[in-house]
Amino acid sequence: MYLPPRSNDDKHIDRLPINGKAAIVLTISLVETFIATCGILLRIYAARTGASRLRWDFWFVIGATALGIPTEALFVMGCQYGVGKHIHTVQFNQLWLALKYSWIGIYTGLMGTLVGKSAIVAILYQVATPTQWKRKALLLAIGGFNVTVGTIQLVLSITQCTPYNKLWYQLIPGNCNRTKIAFTFGYFQGSVAIATDFLLALYPITIVWNLQASMRTKVGFCVLMAGGVICAVAAIMRTHYTTILRTPKDPTYDLVTFLGWASTELWLVTIIASIPPLRPLFLRWIGATKTIIASSKGSRSKSTQDGSIPLGSLKSSRASKTPRLTTNDNESKENILRPKNDSDKIVVTKSYNIEVNK
Repeated sequence: MYLPPRSNDDKHIDRLPINGKAAIVLTISLVETFIATCGILLRIYAARTGASRLRWDFWFVIGATALGIPTEALFVMGCQYGVGKHIHTVQFNQLWLALKYSWIGIYTGLMGTLVGKSAIVAILYQVATPTQWKRKALLLAIGGFNVTVGTIQLVLSITQCTPYNKLWYQLIPGNCNRTKIAFTFGYFQGSVAIATDFLLALYPITIVWNLQASMRTKVGFCVLMAGGVICAVAAIMRTHYTTILRTPKDPTYDLVTFLGWASTELWLVTIIASIPPLRPLFLRWIGATKTIIASSKGSRSKSTQDGSIPLGSLKSSRASKTPRLTTNDNESKENILRPKNDSDKIVVTKSYNIEVNK
């Protein structure tokens, strides 16, 4: 088959409309990007309002997002030049650009995923007490091994061809003698990523097992952190499609599914790493909403026809189950009085004695 030489002027290479399989996968990926970005903005807002603090895990999430957004842009550019379409419908000049942007996106996406999983490790590391050095060592070992294996995979992928750009433009002189090594190690890296996701998802169970807390609180904490199981599913699918890409029959069409799962793995890790730190903010919003609704109902029930409130209706009830609010130093409202039999919160109360000398 005759292949024309590559054009040196990329500006005159036509872009293709994004539709079909590529449009579906790309839409899902962009929605995940939007959710992850909203999570970061909410964490910044929570830190400004005093609902939570920005810790090390936040900066790992920032790093993952900083790598994820260019990955998403490269994904879009690859689809514009033919990724997701059958190869016989793609011109050669479009083909080499589609493969180029896709491979560079794979590199940045892998780095983003490694950084994102480090954020989850950082969250669990901060939960451990100073005396639990074995737990901390285990978490560092899991995270460090995952990053090490992923970095080796990145180096093997970039250097599998000489020169490196022969990977997406096969007509230039050179060779790709290390492709088999890169793909074989890719299966191992995928297995390590899957195992890491499952370990990080199940690890919280060991934290709350012996805590003096209600079953509801324990289950809630485990559910928040168990989202790593979903990441493991994405890693499984990504590893599966790595096998297909080794000897693809339709490279541009097969590549879009791999890119979709790789992107999903990256953004799910980023989203899940933001959920636990946002819990205090959500609880504050829910508590404030319940208080407003309860106050509104109470005012309507105690009002007379002319809109006045009888003095007798202002008598307080000690048995009331409505959460009461207090204002702290930074003008934020918090629920400090909990309903009876509510063991899901930790309450700190202070009493003051005021003496007046006449």
